[in-house]
Amino acid sequence: MNTMVVITQAESAKALVRWAARLAKMREESLTVLCCLLGEPVLPMEPVGAKYPEGAEELLKVVSEAVGEIQDMEVPLFVMRNPAPARAIIKVIQEKEIELLCIGMDFTLPKDAMINRLGRRLLRFAPCKMFVLDPGDQDGLSYQRILLPMGLHLRAFALRTAASLAEDLDCTVTPLEVGSYFGTDSREVAHRSLLSKLKDAGIEASKWIKPMVTLTGETWKSVVDKSRYCDLMLTGTTAIRDVRKFRAEERKQIGPEGPRVAIGLVRRWTLEHKPSWIGMMTNHMFSWLPTLDATDRIDLFDRLQVGARWNIDFMMMMCLSTAIASLGLIQNSTAVVIGAMVVAPLMTPLIGAGLGLVQGNTIFFRDSIKAMGFGIGAALLISLVLGFIVPMEQLTPELLARGGPTIIDLGVAFLSGAAAAYAVARPSLLGALAGVAIAAALVPPLATVGISFAEGVWEVTEGAAILLATNLVAIILGAAFIYRRLGIQGSRLGKGLPLWGRRTILFLCLLAVILTAPLGYRLAKQLREGQIRPYTFPVSLSMRQALKERVHQEYGVTFISAVRFGFRRDTDVAILLSSAKPVSVNLIADLKQRVNDEMGKNVKVAVHALQETGVVKTKF
Repeated sequence: MNTMVVITQAESAKALVRWAARLAKMREESLTVLCCLLGEPVLPMEPVGAKYPEGAEELLKVVSEAVGEIQDMEVPLFVMRNPAPARAIIKVIQEKEIELLCIGMDFTLPKDAMINRLGRRLLRFAPCKMFVLDPGDQDGLSYQRILLPMGLHLRAFALRTAASLAEDLDCTVTPLEVGSYFGTDSREVAHRSLLSKLKDAGIEASKWIKPMVTLTGETWKSVVDKSRYCDLMLTGTTAIRDVRKFRAEERKQIGPEGPRVAIGLVRRWTLEHKPSWIGMMTNHMFSWLPTLDATDRIDLFDRLQVGARWNIDFMMMMCLSTAIASLGLIQNSTAVVIGAMVVAPLMTPLIGAGLGLVQGNTIFFRDSIKAMGFGIGAALLISLVLGFIVPMEQLTPELLARGGPTIIDLGVAFLSGAAAAYAVARPSLLGALAGVAIAAALVPPLATVGISFAEGVWEVTEGAAILLATNLVAIILGAAFIYRRLGIQGSRLGKGLPLWGRRTILFLCLLAVILTAPLGYRLAKQLREGQIRPYTFPVSLSMRQALKERVHQEYGVTFISAVRFGFRRDTDVAILLSSAKPVSVNLIADLKQRVNDEMGKNVKVAVHALQETGVVKTKF
């Protein structure tokens, strides 16, 4: 392994070499110094000899002095000249297998300044970890105090780098949290927030790590004020825009001639295959997402591995949740159905399958699919048995609602899978899994398939099966998508996913496209015919029988139907009759009385009668 520092300006040369040497020693790597001259004529990379190339005398003299200060390690010094050196530097990185690249930038200069343009290109394309230094007015000799402003897009990698520096260099690192004052609890709340952020990065307060809280509520002013007492302010490379704002605020507070603190930015690197233009666009869109390091990835795998395998715990929770969902659907109780969604364990193997796909982990993917398959089989059996045992006059509105999926459900399932995967990857968000499970609604359509099959309602069975397949496919794809964006990669680094993983994702995408046909058709059908979920509900069997018996006592009157209204206030129960003559007042009063007797309360009853009449035959 090797560390290389690229130097383009004499002003920042000494600070860059000194910090690069510290980082190389900390990582126990060799150090290579490359002086890069911008312009013509082109000079390929070569060791610096006794005679300096024309135009490089001042730069090489300063760099040679800085290299001579380094002890306990041999530091080769090279020079090159190129009008567009980024490509040449990247080639050197690849040939010499550079692990860490140190470069300089000046955030007081415009973005298109030569040094900043080179820095931005290397940040975008260099295939290694990077340390960017804007030395300000510092010479790099002092390193005892390092400031970590927690509000400037600080990533976990930057925190861990600072912690390593603190321990190896025996210096003090100060994570700074800027809070606002809202009462006596303000400082404690801000302090706990800071400790939580450090804990998420695997860092605890120690003799080297000394957290600090300020309650000014003004981020830039506070960071600039605290930076005056430190030797380096460290953050991540995603905070470049914030660093420019910091420099502007620094200039505003202390003036253009005041001392400027040194700023260091670190960037981790994950080796991966060259993305397509779609992949590059997607990566840019989701660049704000955190990247999981090795510890986070292992913890994530451990959490999912426990719940994504078929065992007695999974079987019990799957069976119980299906039974709860089935009875809630039959009872037409939304609250019970929601409760079943919360306790159902089926989401975990689906997320595990998405992780296995992205990792290229065949065994884990197979275990997740096995748990999912056995869980679905057990759930179908239980719902089928309950469908045969529990008497039903007709399917309830809750059951009917699961039989009419639309293409909107595909989007809901994909987003639910992404949300669940992200929550599992971030331990602080595990409490959100219950809400995600409700949004995904895996068990209700599964139970609906068994119940409607037992009742012989094939249209609802088909619709619920389509909804179930849609949920399964979309959740796996959503989980795989979000884990890919969080930096989880396949087993073959640098070559992307293995062949079976790519084929599986392609198959799932193709299946999702196929499912859009019936889902789109059902959405169009609902727009034409109306919602599947009814606005009226059937009355009880005993009430229906009582009403029929009373109507049959009345000559010439036929009972048609009786329904309850769930969303109307002027009428609770409506009774529809057919009669050849006007219905008597006594019959209407008796029907209303029987409804009140059956329901045990005073309800509003409306009796409607269709009067029979002859139809005149007309020739067309």
